[in-house]
Amino acid sequence: MLLCLICFGIDFLTRSIFCLPVLLTLTLIGLYLKRSDVFLTGLLCTLIILFSNIKLIRSLWPLPLLLALVLVFVAGKLADFTGGAFDRIKLGDFGRQQVAVVAVIGAVSGISLICWYVIVKPDISDLANMIPRVHTGALIVIGFLFAAANAACEEFVWRGIIFNALERTFPPGAWALGLQALSFGVAHVQGFPMGASGIVLATIYGYIMGRVRQHAKGLLAPIAAHFFVDAVIYSILAYAVLAR
Repeated sequence: MLLCLICFGIDFLTRSIFCLPVLLTLTLIGLYLKRSDVFLTGLLCTLIILFSNIKLIRSLWPLPLLLALVLVFVAGKLADFTGGAFDRIKLGDFGRQQVAVVAVIGAVSGISLICWYVIVKPDISDLANMIPRVHTGALIVIGFLFAAANAACEEFVWRGIIFNALERTFPPGAWALGLQALSFGVAHVQGFPMGASGIVLATIYGYIMGRVRQHAKGLLAPIAAHFFVDAVIYSILAYAVLAR
């Protein structure tokens, strides 16, 4: 399980498929030994790496995550492994306390991202090129759909399948929480925020989302908080496109 995440991180950091044979081997071992955590996580990481290295699919992010989730679900059904992943994913609570937490996290995270962008002044041209040049109204609709889809996909991947698998692999405590957060951070090396500082910020955010998921006993609250952050990211990228 841990080796799957290490291979996943190496390939994301190097933007390559260097560790793909190892991931495939671990996936098959997990299938043979009937270890659902290894099989599903290995397959998920393999598919995300593969789709992320296909330019057309990567340009339609979060399509790589969505395709990977669908195929992993189908593979889990065929191998009768869904009980180790999808069946334990719950929406959880979303009462007044969760609403307040989501609002605070969304505001603080959004302000932090804007500050990071202003201070670091990163080159976001590659990401901005993914934003279509359409009417402002259409940009708003696309931005809403992107934020909703990306938030749901990333939370299902990291706070869902990966977090569940880590909790089955490691004793209860900080290990599962920290490892899923670190994996989430490394996956953002070419995203927004990007680079070394982006990995740090995304890792911290992944840790916070993990805590929210634990407290709310499900993914609905993390998805809601993540939506607001993705909306801020899209707004920054759209502004960069309109300012040209």
